[in-house]
Amino acid sequence: MVKGRSIATLLAIALFVAPVSLQAQSLIRDPLAPAEPSAPGTLLSPAAAARFLEIGSELAVAPNLTGPEADQAIILLTAAKSLNPQAAGVEPLLLKLATRHAEKNYADPVAFWLQRYVTESADRIIVADAVRYLLSRSGSLEDRQALLERVADKIRNKSPAVDSELATALGFLRLEQGVTEQAKWYLVQAYNNNKHNRVAFAKLAELSPNEIGPAHHLEQLRLRVRENPLDLNAALALATYAERLQIHDLAAQSYQYCAEMFRYLYPADPLPGHIYLPWAISSYNAVQGPPVCLQIAENIRSLNRFDILVEAIAGKAALRLGHVDEGRQILQQAAQTAEELFLRGQGGLPISEQTGEPVRPVTAKQLAWFYCFADPNPAKALDWANRAYSAEQDSPAAAALLAYALSINNQLEWAQPLLAAAEKSQIADLVQARMLLAAGNRAGAIQTIQAAVAKDPGSLGAERAKEWLRELGSAYAPPIDARALTSFLIERLGRAVIPRFTPPDAMIDVQFNVRGAELSYGSEIEGAVAIVNKASEPLVISEHSLFQGNIRVSASVTGDLTREIPNLLFDTIRTSLLVPPGRSLVHPLRLSTGELRDLLLTCPQAALDLRFTLYLDPVITERGEVTNRLVDVKPVTVAVRRPRLSVTPDFVQGRLTTVASAQETQRIQTARLFTGLLKEQYLMAEKGTLYSFYYSDHLHGQLRSSLAGPAGLLLGGPESQWAVRVNAMADMLTMPLDQEVATAVAKNLNYPYWPVRLMAVYVLARSPTGGFGSVLDWVAQNDKDEMVRSMALSLQSTVLGGASPRPLTPQLLPAARP
Repeated sequence: MVKGRSIATLLAIALFVAPVSLQAQSLIRDPLAPAEPSAPGTLLSPAAAARFLEIGSELAVAPNLTGPEADQAIILLTAAKSLNPQAAGVEPLLLKLATRHAEKNYADPVAFWLQRYVTESADRIIVADAVRYLLSRSGSLEDRQALLERVADKIRNKSPAVDSELATALGFLRLEQGVTEQAKWYLVQAYNNNKHNRVAFAKLAELSPNEIGPAHHLEQLRLRVRENPLDLNAALALATYAERLQIHDLAAQSYQYCAEMFRYLYPADPLPGHIYLPWAISSYNAVQGPPVCLQIAENIRSLNRFDILVEAIAGKAALRLGHVDEGRQILQQAAQTAEELFLRGQGGLPISEQTGEPVRPVTAKQLAWFYCFADPNPAKALDWANRAYSAEQDSPAAAALLAYALSINNQLEWAQPLLAAAEKSQIADLVQARMLLAAGNRAGAIQTIQAAVAKDPGSLGAERAKEWLRELGSAYAPPIDARALTSFLIERLGRAVIPRFTPPDAMIDVQFNVRGAELSYGSEIEGAVAIVNKASEPLVISEHSLFQGNIRVSASVTGDLTREIPNLLFDTIRTSLLVPPGRSLVHPLRLSTGELRDLLLTCPQAALDLRFTLYLDPVITERGEVTNRLVDVKPVTVAVRRPRLSVTPDFVQGRLTTVASAQETQRIQTARLFTGLLKEQYLMAEKGTLYSFYYSDHLHGQLRSSLAGPAGLLLGGPESQWAVRVNAMADMLTMPLDQEVATAVAKNLNYPYWPVRLMAVYVLARSPTGGFGSVLDWVAQNDKDEMVRSMALSLQSTVLGGASPRPLTPQLLPAARP
């Protein structure tokens, strides 16, 4: 077994024997590698990088993305990173594209991108997909192990959650190789790095059942309640295990948590017996619990329900509190009601006089148990036990009850034969102990009583057994030290060991903001969502948690045009595993995307009102409506107004006059505006007049000349402003290219800087006009830059292979007019 090493040491067993090789995918350019002064990679331009990133990002989230389109997006994003090494958000997009969509083998680049991407806030889903992708392209178990160790060595100690996933993968690999002890060591490190790693814990518990004791199981169950405070099964598992360990205070309050959660989840349903019965018995055994027993019984009665077990516990609880008269009254009333219900039930289910509904029947076995342990009465116990056994002679429980009733009536000789029919149970053990004691075997009797208590330590039968032990000069010692266990939990989890139920809307606050209430033409809509943890415990974000990290944004457009975009944006965020109390998970949202982006850029003269609605873990209701999975946490809506752009001859002429001498940023903005106005004209020509807008034949000619003329934005300007050409061409994506504009774009295929040529070939190939196959052939064979040639080859498979360019022109409806 490997001992005395940190996980960092073990995960560094195998080092990279050489730097990550990118030769297999030469189109991937390392943006941080040194380049010769004359190499194309020395070009830097945040403005050009932003456009490549924008187009690549749009492709990455496009529906029905094809393999070649994924390759093209990877090329565009790689170009963005090359032109601006500080560009944020590129690596996660590259990893998503390569691992989920691309048809080529990107194993080496994925390893490189993963190394660059992983930080403390790395999205665990993206990392996990990347690791699975790499493993799927490795052969033998040894190759996969070496790969995992190399990856782990490069990204270790950056994110505990990621370290945990890698250690888990290594542990399972070592299990496949038969190296169990080392596998266990990896799994221990996985669990230590992330206590919410269920897979690692479950495998550890399977491999080392004697080393993973009750304390760790209890901790894991408590953590599952923390992970999802609305998981009723997890809360019941915690309560049941605490009850089994005889940590009665934790069990009682955990069952209370379950009861409060059940009432929240199912407000119209009565509390079921599998919650209130163990809650009552755990409360009876807890230090401060007996008053709760009385309250539980009162709640059951208030619903016109009768439960003899609850009444028995309530009566015993009142006696324990010193309320003798109340306790005797509860027990006497319970016995009377139970016998009446039994007699009424002989002809079928009794009917409640208050509700008219069938009442849960009382059985002879229950009455026998009641007179044996709740309100001891040997004569009645024997009477009802005889009735129970007569009705159910094949029932081991009935046989044990009759044997016990006989024993307390000093008829042991009749009890002995019944034990053969009774299964080993707590009651049968108590009968056996009486027989041993009668035979003079005091030590054997004490041992048998101890075993009886252990079978169900919280029951009323166990209470009688403990009294008997004291009478015999002995005592019951629980196998688990409840105080030590509680101290362990406090040390590991803090003071919040006992769960306190809180509705989701009191645990989570959702803030959805957009920068600015008014949007100018061409500007980005930058939003952000903040998930605020208002609870007293950390908010866990995982596939099992209360909030699982899924967000959806819909958009509603009104004003001069109407449009509903129900799924503008959908993403899963697993960047933070734990959000501490009082802190927030903040995630930026790029809202000017997809159909909405195309609409805004295509219609500059339309006045539009935008409403964005944010959903957390969205679900579809029975009525087909989208809402949050946590119904008390309501969807959040924000509004933005995009005024119409006032276009006049003077306005256009002013832009034309200044464009030649303007700075790069101003020329890029003008290119976007003029292209948008042209797109708007094409749209109106196709769809008719959708809203009031300025147009003239002279304006159309001015716009075309400003773009495609000799001194236009596509061909003119100083060489230092080559990024203007990149942006101007990007604005023309999916715009019909007539011969003049197409020729202007094509001339950029000979431009000395590779980003210009890359954008030119992409725009020409993606144009709805089509007919550029020969251009792609020429570029694929003759361009001097590998990235440009690779783009041309990929575009050939898209355009010539029959896939039509992805349309960006929105399908619009005119606003309703009076």
